[in-house]
Amino acid sequence: MSNLENILGKSNLLDLSKKLFNVVTGTDDFHEEHEINLDSKILEAETINFVLADGLGSENLKLAESDYLKDSNSFSVNSTFPSSTNVALSTINYVSKPVETSILGYYLFDRQEHGLINALNWNKENKSLLKHPDILDRQTIWTLLKTRGITSNNLQPRDLVDSALSEYIYKDSHQIAYRDTEELNEIVSDSSILDNRFNFIYYPNIDISAHVFGVGSAQWHEEVGIFEMFIKNLNSTQSKKMYTLITADHGLTNISNENRIYLDYEEDVVIYGDQRSVYINGDETKVKEIFKNVPGHFLNSVEMRHLIGEPINNLNKRIYPEHCFLVDDGYIIFPKHLKADLVGYHGGITPEEMRVPVIEIKNF
Repeated sequence: MSNLENILGKSNLLDLSKKLFNVVTGTDDFHEEHEINLDSKILEAETINFVLADGLGSENLKLAESDYLKDSNSFSVNSTFPSSTNVALSTINYVSKPVETSILGYYLFDRQEHGLINALNWNKENKSLLKHPDILDRQTIWTLLKTRGITSNNLQPRDLVDSALSEYIYKDSHQIAYRDTEELNEIVSDSSILDNRFNFIYYPNIDISAHVFGVGSAQWHEEVGIFEMFIKNLNSTQSKKMYTLITADHGLTNISNENRIYLDYEEDVVIYGDQRSVYINGDETKVKEIFKNVPGHFLNSVEMRHLIGEPINNLNKRIYPEHCFLVDDGYIIFPKHLKADLVGYHGGITPEEMRVPVIEIKNF
């Protein structure tokens, strides 16, 4: 399990967020467990931009045709476990471990009330879980910025602005919606929009192309090129001293058709989480029988708690998995609730999925 050894105790997105927000706020409010050495120029910046390029992992970035982003890639850190969008975004915006945000994976399972939950696209009934007392009063970074009088903007795709997840992780932020990259370019070209101490920009298109067409496809290269042009535009819009940090929530790995495993199981077993870092509830003997032909590794209880953390409250206990299975490189499982055949996937712990870049660009 060399991949597991490569992520335990290593710097990750939470460490990066702590470093960045300590600089933004001019404090040391967030204890930095692992050292993150950002360019010292960030201390001179009047405006700090944080761009989250969904799906642009470090290993994926090496395939990019242009050197613009690669040349500014200072180093890499690990994503969260699992390497999923909702887990990473929650970690960043709450500057907290996933077990503290209660967003533990793509799918959750609530033993007490809601059952299986798509924790990226919540429905009307189960989004009430996000109002649970164990997490309701947790502060987002946006709450802290607002309290400190630090000006900020949060630029999001229009279709995500009113989603349950956005309402949870971006609580107290000033959101600006954009329709597409063209409109996003228009928005950032107005220098007054970025005339803040801090701006966050979420950019989803690279992830979409990797899922549908695969990492390294012509469509993926096109989207990376469009993103590079956006970053160049962003870097030229402000006369103030501006520092931009670009990272990702995860990378992706392409899965061949012959390595897709569709699982058959009874209702007394629940399979959820992610398709490459799988959570399971049910009798251990039955679970191991279901997974006997799946290449991979069951985590023991110590490994599980190292990666997920200890359940810290009643809500955690309701959604904490009984078992966790890591699917081997190149393979993916399909539980009953997931049918879509994509090309690129994430959620696992390979370097392609876990390693994300720290790209630093300055206009001074």
